[in-house]
Amino acid sequence: MRQTPNEIWLEILEKLSDAARQDVYLHQAVPLSITSEGLNIVVPSAYTRARIEERFRADIQRVLATLIGAQCALILTVDESSSHESEDLSETQSEELINSDNTSVDDFPAPPRQVQTGLNPNYRFDRFIVGSSNRVCHATSLAVSENPGRDYNPLFIYGEVGLGKTHLLHAIGNRLSVNQPEKKVLYVTSETFMNEYVESIVNRTSAQGFRTKYRTADMLLIDDIQFLQRKEGTQEEFFNTFNDLHMNSNQIVMTSDRPPGNLENLEERLRSRFEWGMVAEIDRPQYEMRIAILQQKCQDQGMTHLPNDVISYIAEMVTTNIRELEGTLVRLIAQASILKENLSVEFARQILGDVGSISPLRQPKAATAKAIQTAVADYFGIEAADLVSQKRTKELVQPRQIAMYLCRELTQMSYSNIAQSFNRENHTTVIHACKQIEKVIDESDDEREAIMMLLDQFR
Repeated sequence: MRQTPNEIWLEILEKLSDAARQDVYLHQAVPLSITSEGLNIVVPSAYTRARIEERFRADIQRVLATLIGAQCALILTVDESSSHESEDLSETQSEELINSDNTSVDDFPAPPRQVQTGLNPNYRFDRFIVGSSNRVCHATSLAVSENPGRDYNPLFIYGEVGLGKTHLLHAIGNRLSVNQPEKKVLYVTSETFMNEYVESIVNRTSAQGFRTKYRTADMLLIDDIQFLQRKEGTQEEFFNTFNDLHMNSNQIVMTSDRPPGNLENLEERLRSRFEWGMVAEIDRPQYEMRIAILQQKCQDQGMTHLPNDVISYIAEMVTTNIRELEGTLVRLIAQASILKENLSVEFARQILGDVGSISPLRQPKAATAKAIQTAVADYFGIEAADLVSQKRTKELVQPRQIAMYLCRELTQMSYSNIAQSFNRENHTTVIHACKQIEKVIDESDDEREAIMMLLDQFR
């Protein structure tokens, strides 16, 4: 049977690295058609196309050649109906903003598909699976979408990565936009807010436009607010924006990976304001909810042939978050297609066990310096001995810094003890490494995800 463009694209993603599969730009790409000339992929902007060309074309083309043949080319086309070049930063502009405020271009999930609001129309309440782990968040989000600026203002939703916070954020905005289309709804990530603030400083003529854009919104939805930490100027601007909106009873909804009280590097006046309204936690999905999520994913992908016992097996094995749950399902389907195997529990157990990258299949590891060094070395494909050597090659510097950072986060070791475990004489080396990784976590979505995956192995 001839494969569909979507099936081919899923196989390509499956064969790429973990970091590539989580890349936001690849997730914006939509497979359109397969012709004699090649695989046609549509992307929302020229900037997205340029990033994919730069980062992944060679790898994608290589995989495509193995699946279809060397004559099959990757064809990237910009969807003019969703492209809005004036909002896309050029490579040069992005580098200037990075240098001016230690920020990076917007690499966050759920990229804007509608220029006016930034909302993704696919994230709706009717596509959100409700269970005991998220019932409160769902109920308060629904209430806010129907009566913004009333009982829960601000609404602060927090929880681990991949549990549906962004989905709820978009669902709130989409529902309000449908019910009250005259309302001005604005969704942004905290990094987008930060980049636009920096741009307003660089280009003073846009300063008033920046303030007007944010302070006249009837509803402001801001994702991953924790990334405003240690950004003093941006915090000051957001503080003033928050006050203006709240004073005018305009709704503010924020998401974070931790509650307001744990945002230690955020100004106290902001933390206290975040607690003025409703603070709701979204937790990991329970077993029945994981089953429902997988069944919905199967329906979305047209995979009605997946046996119930396979779905149950995945739900038992993957307990961390929805993103990993769905990713495991897609991975299993792709492997079965590639290997021409029937989907069964035995096949799932073999494939998922062999892959070895799904942390829920294992018990959490004991967090020791040696275990952390081994995990980091395995992830980056290097030798653990090199992490504790005196080598300073480019390939070793960041993995070594990540390992030091994980030792600080996961163990009770002092900086001096961590330094000794890496054969370093000076504890300031560890302090510097931790600061560098904290900066990386703030600025790079891909690298943050990698570090979170490593942390999950020990939690």
